Amino acid sequence: MKYYVGCSGWSQYQRWAKDFYPNTLVPEGYLAYYSRIFDFVEVYLNSIVSRLTFKKWAKQTPDNFRFTLRIPQAIIQSTDTERLGHFLEQDVDPLEEKVLALVIQPSTTIALKDGREWLDEVLQICAYYGYQVVMEFNHYSWFQDLTYHILEKYNAALAWTEKSRPVVTSDFLYLRINDYEDSVIKKWIQKVNEEQEETKKGKEHEYTLIVVDRPATVDSVLKLLNLSERKNDGQNYWIGRVITCVDLNAFYPSCEELRDPSLIGKPHAAIMTDQQERNNITKGVVASSSYEARKLGVKSAMPLSKARELCPNLILKPVDIPYYRQVSDKVMSMLEGYADVLERTSIDEAYLDCTKKVVSKYNQYHYSNIEHYALDIKKTIEEQCNLRSSIGVAPTKSAAKMASDFQKPDGLTIFYPNQLQKFLENLEVERVSGIGVKTQKVLKEEMGIHTIGQLAIYDVQNLMDRFGKKNGLWMWQVANGHDEDPVIPREDHISLSTERTLESFTKDKKVILQFLLNELVDELYERVSRREYRFKTVAVKIVRSDFSVETREASYSNYQTRKESISSVIEGLLDRFSFDDSTAKIRKVGLKVSKLVRLENKKPSALKQKTLLDYS
Repeated sequence: MKYYVGCSGWSQYQRWAKDFYPNTLVPEGYLAYYSRIFDFVEVYLNSIVSRLTFKKWAKQTPDNFRFTLRIPQAIIQSTDTERLGHFLEQDVDPLEEKVLALVIQPSTTIALKDGREWLDEVLQICAYYGYQVVMEFNHYSWFQDLTYHILEKYNAALAWTEKSRPVVTSDFLYLRINDYEDSVIKKWIQKVNEEQEETKKGKEHEYTLIVVDRPATVDSVLKLLNLSERKNDGQNYWIGRVITCVDLNAFYPSCEELRDPSLIGKPHAAIMTDQQERNNITKGVVASSSYEARKLGVKSAMPLSKARELCPNLILKPVDIPYYRQVSDKVMSMLEGYADVLERTSIDEAYLDCTKKVVSKYNQYHYSNIEHYALDIKKTIEEQCNLRSSIGVAPTKSAAKMASDFQKPDGLTIFYPNQLQKFLENLEVERVSGIGVKTQKVLKEEMGIHTIGQLAIYDVQNLMDRFGKKNGLWMWQVANGHDEDPVIPREDHISLSTERTLESFTKDKKVILQFLLNELVDELYERVSRREYRFKTVAVKIVRSDFSVETREASYSNYQTRKESISSVIEGLLDRFSFDDSTAKIRKVGLKVSKLVRLENKKPSALKQKTLLDYS
């Protein structure tokens, strides 16, 4: 049984808003903040709201957040019921998936005698567009069996309020509590519990909606229902996207250390050279150097002769891109399991949009949860790939990049949303990835802009006049922490994977099987189908308590698209692992599909567009 408990509204005009929202939060961010703490709100639509507003609400709230909408009186009182259909089809549509029910409250002057046909038609329209309905009647004549039969016909709920009888007419319940008195709240919750006991004898209700006037009452209700309270920790809730930038530290030298552990702790460098002999490099340019070499002044793009002057005992290795790419692919495949979307920007750097992943793991966007998630990424890179990384987390891509550069090597920097501008204001403008040397020179020498804070308060029109509309606006938005650049996959995937740490370490194969089937299959298949991939190979990975990693895979002869093609082979793959007393317990499990092709790439050759070479 699912309970949705929330407030009637979230705006700055609520009596509780001043004490609930952080002082630094602008009203435009109230809904995003509210939806990170609670999972439900009722909206009183005093006037007809535009489609763009509904679209904005959908974007600002997590996937698991839900609404009830009180339909505007201008629509309800109209004798033209087609107006309601137009409103649902044209305006509410962007929010449809997050709307649990529409709340309709006829005028006190509308009685059953004159409104029976109207009620039937309104409910028919709402049902046609796929919406559940809650009816909140004001006239006494509605409270009789004839009305209840009409509501039952359309599975519409009768609102339980102080003015109504608690009659059940649908497979969900709706309760609105306007009284702060504990005794009143307890009375209504007791009635809900009694109704749940009754339904155990028959069909259980799908969910119960409980609307209250303030956040404190939400927690009172949740406590009475024996559910976890949603405490508001003031400044400690994340607002907006969770964007992570992962930078693999000294990547080329670190790859060489994986291949030759004797290099660890010594000054060495990867050299761009046309010489073929690995042990006899006499010319070239430094591509990257170890941190031991960097301390002696050896830098990227430095001629080898200069590097040897600074560090005569510098160990040289020729750049080996195919090998580095193999290591990079392993890291990126692992990062896929932590990201809603992964953007691989270079061989040693990637952006992860983790917004949905974080809330699915912790249920809330609390600051401590963001930190734990980022630390888990760092730990997994180190354990599985033996590489160090610097990670930045922020609500925007540009800020996440700056954060990742903040502490190197092996750092973690989080730019929290309510302090983002404070973090940025004293940083030099060259910290912004995308502001090149020429632009820096103009900003500093011609416009007197040296810091991101100065850029943030500069007249945006002047920036657009000087650098062009697109670039000028982008720089100003970055400086103010408002850029909306999305995380975009840059290339086709070699594989897709996901993994999760078990709540308790185990060698129980049945427990692991159920965890894979219930926790990972749906998530992985959703990503495969969303990207329109076919796959041939399915693999199960386990990480034991001693950090050893084992993988077993199975391949099909033909490309697959069905979820069952993933789930059906898991048990057989688990049979190929050892679970006896001589092995360590399992702490983490993963699931991967590989040998991917996009659906459009498998079209019959006859349908492909011919080129000039086909006619030669």
